[in-house]
Amino acid sequence: MDIDRRTLMTGLAASMTFASEAEAASGFYSGTAWYVRGWGSRYFLPAELASRGNNRVWVSKAMIAALDRVRAEVGHPIRILSGYRDPSHNRRIGGAPNSRHIVGDAADIDLSRYDEWARYALLWHLIDNGFTSFGTYGDRPNMLHADMRPRAAIWRHGGGLHPDWLRRALAEWRWEPIGGSPFR
Repeated sequence: MDIDRRTLMTGLAASMTFASEAEAASGFYSGTAWYVRGWGSRYFLPAELASRGNNRVWVSKAMIAALDRVRAEVGHPIRILSGYRDPSHNRRIGGAPNSRHIVGDAADIDLSRYDEWARYALLWHLIDNGFTSFGTYGDRPNMLHADMRPRAAIWRHGGGLHPDWLRRALAEWRWEPIGGSPFR
């Protein structure tokens, strides 16, 4: 079957339109760090959440809306250290095979400019806006992982205890992941 260039290009354009409509219906923003159609964030750019591997974006629209609300509520910028990770980049940096960064509903947040009260407030706003799970890192005390997985969880990478501010905040709010206390 012979196909001319115009027919081929028309078919490709139509399939790209259908793909972008499917992405919109699926509830994810998708594209390159430089261009994501219909990006709906007031405070964050696609490049802030793009994979450091292939510069692609695949992030939940619900997460972006929640991050925008949190940013508005805390009243100061939130610096994202890691958003989406393509699977290859995630493997290269030693990320969990089932990382929420691959799923597109996680962000690692820089806490280096936050005092204890500001960290506490940020955590409250994250929980209040639908973030269900949190992680901390022994070697990166100024980073908080937050994601929107369906079943709440908390984890610590690198051993030791979660930071005091996090333990106190979650205990005070009686936050508990599925399956029991986060501090066993």
